[in-house]
This record gives sequence, structure tokens and C-alpha cells, in this order.
Amino acid sequence: MATSPMIDRQLPPAQDRQPLPHFGEASRTGRIPLLAIAFALGLALFITIDPPRPWILLVVTALVALGADGIYRLHPRADFHTIADTAPHLFVPVLFSLSAGLFLEDVVLSYWAAPAVIGAGTLMGAALYAEHISVEPHSESYPAARFVLNVVTYLTAFGFYAVVYGFDVELAPAAFAVGLVSMLLSIEVFREAEADPIRALVFAAVIGVIVGEARWVLYFIPLEGFLAGVFLLLVFYLTTGVISHYLTDHLEHSVLLEFALVTAAGLAIVVGGRVLG
Repeated sequence: MATSPMIDRQLPPAQDRQPLPHFGEASRTGRIPLLAIAFALGLALFITIDPPRPWILLVVTALVALGADGIYRLHPRADFHTIADTAPHLFVPVLFSLSAGLFLEDVVLSYWAAPAVIGAGTLMGAALYAEHISVEPHSESYPAARFVLNVVTYLTAFGFYAVVYGFDVELAPAAFAVGLVSMLLSIEVFREAEADPIRALVFAAVIGVIVGEARWVLYFIPLEGFLAGVFLLLVFYLTTGVISHYLTDHLEHSVLLEFALVTAAGLAIVVGGRVLG
């Protein structure tokens, strides 16, 4: 059926028409704040109930794992089909969920609970979104995403290291738990530097052994609580940083000097805290 000349004049040429917006990407990333809010609500429930119910934290962590897995599998530029494909992107959100819950339950009191939960929820959202961006290494936002993931990774590690002391875990289980968590978090650090997953896993296992042995050594050093956590974090930061720069062929004298200065500053905090404490 013919159209009127008036209608034909009002319609732009086909090549000039703007394509309809694609809402798939917005829909996928829109689930991230919902998952972060669900995590924050579950975390608030866990740290406010006395005595604490461990199953609440486990349910929240499982929700984070399932939700993140579903979001990453729908990434348009990823080829994720099984849990083995998405697992490297789940370590940080899942371990951060556990670390934040245990750490805040141990140290947060009264009215500090609300800002602590909001902060943890914000970090969870940032980690989930950064993991989503990191699926595409050529993205313009990739460097910023890697920076966020590194920050959340080290915060997660510190939370676990401090909790191990706060809960007075026995030496052997504590060393094993610290080593296992350090290994899993190292996979995230090495994911950018090492394309071969087998080599990355080997290097991560080495980090796990080193940090686990450091926890064993701390049994003979009079450090407790946060100071012990800072010491283990220094070991984790130094070893992962040096190996990561080695894998990317960026292990230069300036880099080694930077790590030496950070390590010296951290040790000064630990020693000063021990002396003043």
C-alpha cells in the first residue's frame, strides 16, 4: 500500500535512522547493584543477630556465587559454559563475601554496623562490576577494573588473616586456611599476567605455601590481631607483586625499590604497633 508524500517527507532515509538502543548490556550490568544490595542486606542480618548464625553467611555467599556466575555467563564477549569457565572470576566476590562477614562480625560494634555494611556492599558492587569489565581485556576501562580488583583482593586477604587470629584458630588449620585463601586470591592477581591457567595455578600454589609458612612462623613471634594480619598481608603483597611483575617482564630496579619501601613501611608499622602496644 502506498504511503502519502507527507509521511515520506517526514521519515529520514534508512541509512540515517538511529538504531534502536540495545538493552541487553544494561540489563546484565543492572543485576550487579541488585546482587550487591542483596549481599549487603544478608551481611547486615548476619552481623546483627546475636549469637551469629553461620548458615546466614553461607547462604549469602552462595547467593553471591550463583548471581555472579549468571551475570558473567551472559557477557556478550565471553565464552562461558561451565563453572570451570567462570570460576576465576568468582574467587574475589565469593571470598570477599566470607571475609567481610567474618571480619565485621568480629570487630564491628553498635552504630558502626550500618556504615560498615554500606561500605562492604559498595566494595562488593565495585568488585562485581570490575570482574565483568575484566572479561574483555581490550576494554578502555580494563586498567581501572584491574586496580579495583587488586584493592578488593588485598582487603579480602587482610580480612581473612585478621580473622584467623581473632577467632583463635589452631595453628595447623590456620596455616592451611591462610595458604588456601592466599592461593585462590593469587589466581586473580596472576590472571592478568599469565595467560596459561596451569602456570598461573602453579605460581598461585607457591604463594599459598609461602603465606601458609609465614603463618606458621608467626606462632613463634609475639604478634596478635591486626598486626599479624598486616604482617601476612605484607608477605602476600610482596610475593604476588614480584611474581606478577616477573611474569609481565616489568621486574625492574625501580619496581623492586618500590616493593622494598612498601615492605619497610609495613614492617615499621608492625614493629611500632608491637612496641607501643
